[in-house]
Amino acid sequence: MHQIFYIDVDEEVNSIIGKIKKSNSKYNILVIAQGALLMQSAVSLKLIKREIDSLDKKVMMIIRDERAASMAEKIGFPVKKSLEDVKGLNTQAVLKKTDIQANRELNRKESDSLDLSNVADKKNRLINLGSDSFISAGAIAERKRESDEIKNIKLSEKESVFDKFPEDNTGNDSFLEQQEIAFKNLFTKSPEQTMPENKDEFSTNRILKFLWIFAVVIVILIAGIGAYFFLPSAEVKVFPFNKNENLSLKLNVAEDSGSFGEQNSLINLKTEVIEKESMLSLNFDASGEKGDSNQKARGKMTIYNEFSEASQILVVTTRFLSNDNKLFRLLETVTVPGMAMKDGKMEPGKIEADIVADEAGEEFNIKEATFTIPGFKGSSKYEKFYAKLEQETKGGGSSGNGLKVVSKSDIESAKFKTEEQLKTQLRENIKNSLTEEKYLLDNAMAYEVVDFSVFPEEGSITENFEYQAKIKIKALVFSAKEMNEKITSFIKANSDQDKFSMELISFENNYGNADIDFSKKTIKMDVNVNAKLRSKIDADKISNSLAGKNRDELSDVVRNYPEISKVEAVISPSFLSNSFPRYPSRIKVTLSQD
Repeated sequence: MHQIFYIDVDEEVNSIIGKIKKSNSKYNILVIAQGALLMQSAVSLKLIKREIDSLDKKVMMIIRDERAASMAEKIGFPVKKSLEDVKGLNTQAVLKKTDIQANRELNRKESDSLDLSNVADKKNRLINLGSDSFISAGAIAERKRESDEIKNIKLSEKESVFDKFPEDNTGNDSFLEQQEIAFKNLFTKSPEQTMPENKDEFSTNRILKFLWIFAVVIVILIAGIGAYFFLPSAEVKVFPFNKNENLSLKLNVAEDSGSFGEQNSLINLKTEVIEKESMLSLNFDASGEKGDSNQKARGKMTIYNEFSEASQILVVTTRFLSNDNKLFRLLETVTVPGMAMKDGKMEPGKIEADIVADEAGEEFNIKEATFTIPGFKGSSKYEKFYAKLEQETKGGGSSGNGLKVVSKSDIESAKFKTEEQLKTQLRENIKNSLTEEKYLLDNAMAYEVVDFSVFPEEGSITENFEYQAKIKIKALVFSAKEMNEKITSFIKANSDQDKFSMELISFENNYGNADIDFSKKTIKMDVNVNAKLRSKIDADKISNSLAGKNRDELSDVVRNYPEISKVEAVISPSFLSNSFPRYPSRIKVTLSQD
């Protein structure tokens, strides 16, 4: 069932809430008088809404005033302008018979003196609520009179004006059920009418949503600005002008570098003299032949060292005297090893050597002998150095056919080969001893043969012979660092610098014939210099000039730099911008080495 309550102009909130609390129906309709105090404050409506929600009841308001109706709808009340707006609903049929009878019984018990005609009139007035007649001047006066009458009704709670309807015998139970469902649906707000129960919460959600959207927009904006300023980069490859120049100058090297005077094309350097000495012995085959000659006996011996653990050098032609007083000589220089420990015993050092008789004759053909060294006689070595014949000597005699002898041509060939090999060794030794700062011309070296020897001498009958030479080398060197510094200064002073500044990249020296005087320790020669120069480029200045410029302006910027031959530029990412970055630090300028 439902109940309908009339809310007077001056009725207070507590009274209205009391009526709803004591109502036996879940569904209640409040008919609000025009200009009622209740509709002057949204707070009052919110209080009523909170109470009916806690009571699990439903309330619909009949309000003609549009402003008041709108406020009630926002708070969450279903609102109609009049009872006539309850379309298709038979309000009498909605009340079940038992409910109507119960209401009538309640009214009879509370006041036997109640004027039922007034109640009927009251019902008619409520039914017409919201119609044009209800708000007419006469209706207003009638409403006041009826209000006074209703207030005199002795209801136990004095808080409810309950509409009583006559029994409706025209419908059945199915009809009543349909009408009840239709009536309940009136208390459910349509989606268009649904509003947040908490206006403050609704406002907060809208503000949070706005702030979130605003933050996203700001982040995108900042990211876009950052990408515009910091993401773009550019690589610029600059091709400077290259030029080759050939310059000629004179180089003078002396112990006193100022002795040649100062000239523009003259470079004076101080010389340094390096001297080294070395000796070399080589063996050669004898190629001469002699048909008839006194022949010297030849053989092999083993030389022993029982003197000490130190080795002993025995030069070529060292004499060895046999125990039967026959004299032999060494055919080559040997080094006799010192004594060594073996199996707990000291054993003498030993070495084999070729010997030849000092004189020709068959008496020097011997099978065994023990030899001493006459050169050690009178010293402690004499008895500790000795030799034994290992192979019999033979070949000694007064005649011989087809014998090999040392010829003059053999000696000359040996001399040339020995000296050339020794000179090469000395030259390499000097070059290896120089630091990178020192420079040595190939022809700035002189050689002097200090000593030489041939054994056996020319004409000796032998299969081979030894040639020994001792050479001294003298080399004139000068400072390569000082020379390059002076040549660099000369190039800078004499290169073309009219249009723009050039810088020296590299140069190559080609030396002419040198006039070398080893006695005066001087070198004079011409030097042809092939220099490679390149225009100077200020990379920072170029990056500053390009900053913020459009790519199409690149050629205009390059025109201001005559020292530039060509420029290649790449801006990335290309999809973001066709302009160079605003910050020079984002522009990388490199110089082409081509």
